[in-house]
Amino acid sequence: MAKAAGDYLSGGISTITVRILLIAAMLALPLAGTGFIQGLNNSLFAKRFEWAPRKATGNIVFVAIDKRSLDSVGTWPWPRSIYAALLDKLIASGARDIFLDVDFSASSSKQEDDRLAAALERAGGGVLLPVFRQQQRASSSETAVTRPIPQFLQNAWPAFANVAMDADGIVRRFDLGNQFDENPTQSAAAALGRTGRTAGSLPVDYSIRPDSVPTFSLSDVLDGTVPADAIRDRSVVVGASAAELKDIFAVPVYGAIAGPLIHVLAAETLLQNRFLGTFDQAPLELLFAVILIIGVVRGRSAGLVTILAIGLTIVLVGEIGAFLLQWQYGLLVGTAVPWSMLMLAWMLALNERIDLGRMLVAVANTEARNTRRLMRRIIADSSDGVVAFDSDLKIVEASESARSVLRAGIGASLLGGAHTAVIDIVRRLVSEHDAEPGKIHTGLVDFPDNSGSQAAHYEASVTISPVEQTSAHPTAARSRFAGCLIIRDVTARHEYEERLKRLSELDELTGLLNRREFASRLAALHSDVLVCVLDVERFSSLCATLGRDVGDELLKAVTARLRNAFGGDLLARLDGGHFGVATSAIDERPIEDIADSLLGLFKEPVPIRGAAVPISVRLGIARSGEADPGALANAAESALDAARATPGLRWSSFDPSTAVRQARSRRLEQDMHDALQNRQFFLLYQPQIELADGRLVGAEALIRWNHPEFGLISPAEFIPIAESSGLICDIGRWTLFEACTEAAAWPAELSVAVNVSALQFERSDIEADVREALSSSGLPSSRLCLELTESTFLDQGGPSIAKIGALRETGVVIALDDFGTGYSSMSYLADLPLDKLKIDQSFVRRMNGNANAFEIVRAIISLAHGLNLQVVAEGIENEPEAEALHRLGCEMGQGYLFGRPDDPVRMLSKWSVQKPLSAEA
Repeated sequence: MAKAAGDYLSGGISTITVRILLIAAMLALPLAGTGFIQGLNNSLFAKRFEWAPRKATGNIVFVAIDKRSLDSVGTWPWPRSIYAALLDKLIASGARDIFLDVDFSASSSKQEDDRLAAALERAGGGVLLPVFRQQQRASSSETAVTRPIPQFLQNAWPAFANVAMDADGIVRRFDLGNQFDENPTQSAAAALGRTGRTAGSLPVDYSIRPDSVPTFSLSDVLDGTVPADAIRDRSVVVGASAAELKDIFAVPVYGAIAGPLIHVLAAETLLQNRFLGTFDQAPLELLFAVILIIGVVRGRSAGLVTILAIGLTIVLVGEIGAFLLQWQYGLLVGTAVPWSMLMLAWMLALNERIDLGRMLVAVANTEARNTRRLMRRIIADSSDGVVAFDSDLKIVEASESARSVLRAGIGASLLGGAHTAVIDIVRRLVSEHDAEPGKIHTGLVDFPDNSGSQAAHYEASVTISPVEQTSAHPTAARSRFAGCLIIRDVTARHEYEERLKRLSELDELTGLLNRREFASRLAALHSDVLVCVLDVERFSSLCATLGRDVGDELLKAVTARLRNAFGGDLLARLDGGHFGVATSAIDERPIEDIADSLLGLFKEPVPIRGAAVPISVRLGIARSGEADPGALANAAESALDAARATPGLRWSSFDPSTAVRQARSRRLEQDMHDALQNRQFFLLYQPQIELADGRLVGAEALIRWNHPEFGLISPAEFIPIAESSGLICDIGRWTLFEACTEAAAWPAELSVAVNVSALQFERSDIEADVREALSSSGLPSSRLCLELTESTFLDQGGPSIAKIGALRETGVVIALDDFGTGYSSMSYLADLPLDKLKIDQSFVRRMNGNANAFEIVRAIISLAHGLNLQVVAEGIENEPEAEALHRLGCEMGQGYLFGRPDDPVRMLSKWSVQKPLSAEA
């Protein structure tokens, strides 16, 4: 082909023709804007960055998810509680802004998501989370924004984190922002760089050295080995730098760096006011071309050496000027076009003195021979397998490594020894070439090779390029092509990807499926299955008593027994001591048999370190059809919760009604967070009466919840939920303040009783709350009665008694509620600083028809009087009960006989006139 080009040049190119072509090329260069020219300019810009390095300001810190951080955690993706702990560490160290360059667009477990959401809330809005604008489909121009889940965006700012590459795959510019939900939103670099712009893009100043950015390993930050001064008052970018996470991009000057570090350099560009810019150079370049052409034409008498020296001087002076403009003023001046013009001008001068046509012929012929030799050498020495083939699919050239893979040599058919996948893609590309013969067609395929002692994996890249022929028949010319096949050994990469896949799917300790993969595979099943969730009872206690290492061995032993019994089924470790088993339900085995077989696996103790450790398990079971396939594990866990809630029950099958109740409880727990703020809770008051004269002496405050969807909800339902979630402290504090404020407007002789839960008493500063409630409401302390149950002081008797004593010193009245239903220890009762004792309604309602209950009530009243305590009887529903209690010496009573819980205005209105009891003795 090169020889044919030489013959053409010899016959068709004259000195005048070459002159015209060179002058036309010089004038066309400023307007061409070719990729080659731009690539040359980019290389020169990068060199100038390299010649004048700058240090980072130090105002932005990079916290890297490096290999050591990955190894310390051991799994990927990380649990979101790790990011929550990191945020707390950074905020405690005084970080200013924090950009988490981590994709949170998919939900994790509720517990993990809640922990990160809580950390974001504690951060106070100082956290940026990444959003990405990307194509919805590969073949579509429509874009969509990938965003963090809404729970996280409630207390964080969105920031675009796209990294845009040029056509050559190198990152040179950064965006300042984009549209997010029809609002202009800054990029992470713009936000960290403290600029107000939200649109457009700017070049990154790569003279700022990445190694001057303060960088710390994420594991060091979590361990507390990074001093707080290194973080304080600085912005922080958290992102991946480990090579296995593949967040690496090519950049000028430094080769390849981590994506988060590009955001840091872009932000540093803004912080250092390095707003790099360009200008339209075409007019100046055209003027320069004209000057060169005139100079060459008029300077025919000058020697070539003189012309070369002048050209080199111009290049030197021009490059120095361009360097100074870029260094001092941030002006990017492209010099590729002027220097290309100088080369063409030198060739023009040479053409004026030498017959360039003959020289080009000689160069073309020499190049053809050298190209052939070079191609053979490259193919022979290539570490990858390289094969060149013709349009008949015959091998023309092949490297040694390619011959060993294909088991075919030069001259053989490519289809004879290649893998089926390679043959298929070659045939497809040939068909595409026949349809569009003027284009280059490429394809990529992976294929295994199991013929050797060890399995290998290869990646084959096939390219078919059209070859122009001298044939007079166009049809024949279009059918000709040259093909290239490059075979690369990707065994190591394949094994690494398989390892990463296993890490993301399996539990590291036991090797079983993790929760996410277990649910995913269940969702993909099309046959009937039975899912069991197994809970190792007291697992946390065993770990606390015997040590975490023994706990790990116990989990491995449980795994071994499950594998022996259900080796062909899906097995998973869901979390802690929870395991999942999914077995086929086609044989319609009774659930009882499957439950018995599972429970039977753990009748014998587990041998660990020479000791026999007995364990017991409970089961929850669900079948296909009882829930969606992907939710079967959740259904089985619902059944497990029911089994654990019933003493003595070892297993339970899924009950939709139980699941509905559990779902309602979860819904109420979620809604309870907003119920206080939206004033959905309210108080009713049940009167307390002096039994001797029927006089109203006070009322007990009773909380109710008016749910906007479910209506009135009983305290018996929502109080346990509030206690399990810890919200009882906030609800109890609100009840205390509300009751004190209401009672302050009552007549001075009336008191108000407020219940305090054991959890609220233990966790909150109840003494401070009482003082604040009394102070803000103006209610005298003697008119407030706090009602406590025995569970308040049973677990921590001494500290609880001291706390009750401190409360009593404030002047409030302390009552022991529901006496007789708990432990009723006489020793505790003797030590408690009490004022009142309340008899539980279960005794009051039975006392007139049950002699034993009557004697218990008599004993309680006698005991209370012996301890100088007033007695309040609950649940009085008729006059005989009130009369009997009064005869026994009970001072006060409450119940439906005197009034149901009611609005305070109606209650006071009813008792505005003294109402003596008809049953008075």
